[in-house]
Amino acid sequence: MVQGQYGNMEQYNRYNSGLIRFFCLIFAALSFFLLSSCDSQSGKNARMSATDSVIIDIDNTEHFNQIWEKSGEQLLMFEFYADWCAACKELHPILEKIARENSDKVTAYKINTDRNSELMYSFRVTGIPHVAFIKNKEIVFSMTGLYPQNMYLKIIEQFAETAKDEAETADVERVEG
Repeated sequence: MVQGQYGNMEQYNRYNSGLIRFFCLIFAALSFFLLSSCDSQSGKNARMSATDSVIIDIDNTEHFNQIWEKSGEQLLMFEFYADWCAACKELHPILEKIARENSDKVTAYKINTDRNSELMYSFRVTGIPHVAFIKNKEIVFSMTGLYPQNMYLKIIEQFAETAKDEAETADVERVEG
């Protein structure tokens, strides 16, 4: 029998089980606080990124029609996506960066296909992610799937440049005319 500080084995076991419970409670409390702080931080980051976005969310067909009517000669980029789509989640930050760095050349919009099936069908979207480029109320280029950033940039350069060239040609004709 264990003698000394604890008196007997029963007191020794009670002491050790109390210590084990104490450390388990400390561990559980620390885990809870760490996990809850991570969740609140990720929530803050999600809210910040949603509010800092340069890609405009289209809510419904009426909203799209308003944009369509006011578009003029501006190059528009429409990102068709779904919240459950892994490739869409990978593409969105790429398009966000492109839209931010090329805001003088293209205006970017996103359309959730689950909430806007009518728009999805009118653009003949058969898979997502799908990106459509529109200029002068015409689809000038569209692509389904995930492509490297430079592909999207080349399309923007090609169709943004044609707008610039057309504007310069019109200015020259006015001066000469």
